[in-house]
Amino acid sequence: MEINVLLCDDDKNFLQRLTDTVTKQPLPAGVSVMITKNPHSTSLSDRDLSRYQIMFLDIDMAERSGMDIARRVRELHLDTIIIFVTNYPQFSLEGYEVRAFRYLLKQEMEQKLPVYFRDALNEISRGDKGLRFSVKAESYYVPYSDIIYLGSDQRVIYLYTVKPMQNGDHFYGKMEDLARELEPEGFLRIQKSYLVNMAHIKKLTYDHVILSNGKELSVTRKGYSQIKIQYLAWKNNQWGNML
Repeated sequence: MEINVLLCDDDKNFLQRLTDTVTKQPLPAGVSVMITKNPHSTSLSDRDLSRYQIMFLDIDMAERSGMDIARRVRELHLDTIIIFVTNYPQFSLEGYEVRAFRYLLKQEMEQKLPVYFRDALNEISRGDKGLRFSVKAESYYVPYSDIIYLGSDQRVIYLYTVKPMQNGDHFYGKMEDLARELEPEGFLRIQKSYLVNMAHIKKLTYDHVILSNGKELSVTRKGYSQIKIQYLAWKNNQWGNML
């Protein structure tokens, strides 16, 4: 498997350091990496952005910031792993908006990058996992990362994905069985009828959740305390080692 990695920073000296550090990282068996370094963020077209599985983006670039690029990546519905690179330790809440994977302080690059890069490779491997189900004897497969949430009505499970499905958007099943499969993969059961992908949560309150597609779902108030604990634990696991 070949993984395309974009390194984008308008500081050419740092960009070379970043390139050298990424190049030195060990790779799992069967994995190769193609690295592209780009000091000109404005030159990146939509076609360019769609090529990369991992991006290291300087969040502070003047003409087109890493955040601007990340927003465009998500507008294109790309599942790219985004690692922001910055000189500043302040934590940016905007990172949640674009589902940033990590923040890397430039002064800690050599120490922290090996861990972040390994985690990114593991996340790509996780992206190969998916939900398998059958509808009228026809089999379907949907990567977990493409699922925003699942809803149930009686015994029918409705599937809501990043890109709407033409077929196979509902099937017969039990939410309890799906919860056992999906909760270890980063899904949260916010009430009896809904199972949401925590990577797509933009806001969680005591009575509702807002997802990346703008959908608002109700949260059971009775179980909110445990739901919040699960969500914060997941978020801490995703972000706790960033800085």
